[in-house]
Amino acid sequence: MAIFIFFAVYIQFLLKQAKKEQEYIPRIFAQYIAYTDRYLREAERNAQLITEISSKYLQFTTSRDFKQDLWDYISTEFMQDNPVPVIITDQNFQPLLWKNVGVPTDTLFHELSPENQKKLENLMKTMVQMPLTDDGRISGYAYYSKPVSFAEFIKNVDCSIIVTDHYKQPLFWRNVGIPETANYYEISTEEQQKLAHQIKTMDEIPLSNAADSLGYIYFSTPKSLSYIRYIVILELILALMVVFFGIYGLFLLSRTEKDTLWISLAKETAHQFGTPITSLMGWLDYLKEPSPDGCVRDIDQIVQYMTADLEHLKTIASRFGKVGSITKLEPQNLDRIISETVEYFRERMPHLGHKINIHYISKIEGVMVLMDKDLIKWSLENLIKNCVDAMSQKGGNIIITATHKNPWIYIHIRDEGKGIPHRQWKRIFEPGVTTKTRGWGLGLSLAKRIIEEYHNGHIKVLQSTIGEGTTFEIKLPVQETNKEK
Repeated sequence: MAIFIFFAVYIQFLLKQAKKEQEYIPRIFAQYIAYTDRYLREAERNAQLITEISSKYLQFTTSRDFKQDLWDYISTEFMQDNPVPVIITDQNFQPLLWKNVGVPTDTLFHELSPENQKKLENLMKTMVQMPLTDDGRISGYAYYSKPVSFAEFIKNVDCSIIVTDHYKQPLFWRNVGIPETANYYEISTEEQQKLAHQIKTMDEIPLSNAADSLGYIYFSTPKSLSYIRYIVILELILALMVVFFGIYGLFLLSRTEKDTLWISLAKETAHQFGTPITSLMGWLDYLKEPSPDGCVRDIDQIVQYMTADLEHLKTIASRFGKVGSITKLEPQNLDRIISETVEYFRERMPHLGHKINIHYISKIEGVMVLMDKDLIKWSLENLIKNCVDAMSQKGGNIIITATHKNPWIYIHIRDEGKGIPHRQWKRIFEPGVTTKTRGWGLGLSLAKRIIEEYHNGHIKVLQSTIGEGTTFEIKLPVQETNKEK
């Protein structure tokens, strides 16, 4: 869950970043429009400047003192009215006059600070040079600033961009991993191929006027959008992994439950068969021993006991054979079955627990219920054994009550044992879950399956208090017939 929250937050961040990056293109065109407007204004000013100087030059050519008149004009009228950065030098390139270049104009060049002198010299290297001639001889030079070129303009662009001519041959590029100061023909063949490849992967915008195509601008889509695509793919992969591991976990859980059930069932089978088999082996050992002098063995009684143990084995085998198979339910007298089960435990209670008494209170005499007799007895035995185990350290009473309230019969089995924590009231019916220090947690699970799946009834922990005891409730539907006569 934390991973998906992280991806959700990160996608929101990428969306904001993509929106910001997407604004680059409108920003480029806004800057380009401003650049074009400024370029045209400066070109107009330069044209006016050149026209004015040319007209004055032609005017002063008829003057006797041509050089002085031209110089007076440049140093007074022209320099004061000119808005364009300009520097006038002598024939030795030493600045004489300058304007709009960020250097004080009220002093001579040799009186300037070294920094300002250097600044003028550097500006002259970037400005357009125009010679001033007199009778074919150069008397000085005029330097004026040229409009910012498009190559300079795109240096301020902060995304990947390539500008080509109308033949789609690159002229300028920016942020594409290739030196930006070199000419297209000066870069290597590998770099030219790289530019051509990048053009194919970028978005194209034509630059044209009403008459002709001027060229193309290629720009890359925001990287954040591609990141979002990868994030979505990664989320899908993670979701599929979660589904896969979830299904695999359920498979392992189901397999573990089955393994636990089989192991528990095997142990329970061995335990169930162990008691009568041990008894039979004891009787066989007894018969093999020689009779004490003067003692007559009651063979009939021994055979009766062994027959009972064999019947018990038969019953156990029948019970396990019915688990997982289709069971035929027949109307049975439930009161009689409960009484037989209680008597079976009452006779053996001294061997199973210390000072444990079992009581049965019935209000269902003669009521018939559709059931499998052996499976219902098995369920009752498992519940009573659970009560005996809960009281093995303290003794007490086991009270069984059976009441009838259409359309159900209610059987309550209450002990005075150690009790069950409330959080385990439902879990104790799961295979392998037990509150005892010994056992395999299968008895209550089998009882629940027998009651609910085979007999359409219900079983639950009705009440339990730690240190005081537990009450189980079984609900069985009543057969729609008259009571047994």
